Amino acid sequence: MADDLLGRLSGTGNPYAMNTSTPAANEKNSLTITDYFKLLAAQLANQDMTNPMSNSEMMAQMTQMAMVQSIGTMTDAVNNSMNITTQTYAAGLVGQEITVAVTEENEYGQPVAVGVKYGIVESVSLVGGNPTIRLADDSTDYSLSYIVGMGKIDNPFGGTDKGEEEKVQFLV
Repeated sequence: MADDLLGRLSGTGNPYAMNTSTPAANEKNSLTITDYFKLLAAQLANQDMTNPMSNSEMMAQMTQMAMVQSIGTMTDAVNNSMNITTQTYAAGLVGQEITVAVTEENEYGQPVAVGVKYGIVESVSLVGGNPTIRLADDSTDYSLSYIVGMGKIDNPFGGTDKGEEEKVQFLV
């Protein structure tokens, strides 16, 4: 019981078992380099003249802010690179035979894999940021995370295999 309480309070529990959220960055919860210089100017203007800030302390603060800004820029570059790689991968799937997961919703409304379906990728949609694929003779859009493998592979979920001859109703 204590572990369950700790998980709910600290967020260290299963993130799929409870609602979680992350606030989006906006002008009220993110610090820019301009904001930092405004704070530094206010700190220097209002410091105690009998005990001023040392130069090394000021340099340490400036270095830390520059590091934070560089890490943010690097994170943006890595995210852009990852998005381009994902889109390139998805576009390369057109015409390929793949195996996708067949899912059903569990009692919590989450999709659970119950089988697989085989098909040839007919198209890729890059709308909305996360590429989705569509198989030939199937009107369902599948996220890339539903791909189980390339070609026909054995069903790792223990359910029934759904070939091209049998249509599957997806709940997701």
